[in-house]
Amino acid sequence: MDIVEVSELRVEPAKAVAATGNTSESLARVLRGPVRRRTPPRLRVFFLRQLRQCGEVSLAAKRTGVPLSTVYRWRQRDPRFRGHWDTILLQRRQIVEDRLMAIIREGELRSVCHKGLEVGWRRTFTHLASIRALDYLERRTAEKMSHHVSHSGAAPEAEKPAESAA
Repeated sequence: MDIVEVSELRVEPAKAVAATGNTSESLARVLRGPVRRRTPPRLRVFFLRQLRQCGEVSLAAKRTGVPLSTVYRWRQRDPRFRGHWDTILLQRRQIVEDRLMAIIREGELRSVCHKGLEVGWRRTFTHLASIRALDYLERRTAEKMSHHVSHSGAAPEAEKPAESAA
């Protein structure tokens, strides 16, 4: 057999199968539907999904394939996107707080080893790491709230009439 015969054998069965349309490839192509383009609205939705999964902005941007500066520009320009972003981060914070509170309440299980073998389990209660993490989250939230657009000088004025009525 020479090279021409081998190439003819490879091409002819592919043409015959494509004409009948019974391959799994063609079926998969049809079921996938049209090619989805990477438009900015779709990228925003994909970014928000990644942010919900990992909880880290830089990692979500990397998984999406969008530069971090673009993500922050979207956040600055689009109030709906910013609202979704803030909601997701707030949910993630609540999850972290709940987990930390469970660790404080129930402790952590750690294995006990003797001579290189695991011989049992021990429940330990470490409050310092949990308290430090909560303190870090609180400081981070306070920093973001002080820079947030909606927390301007108009908010305290709206609260003053309610205080005088009480």
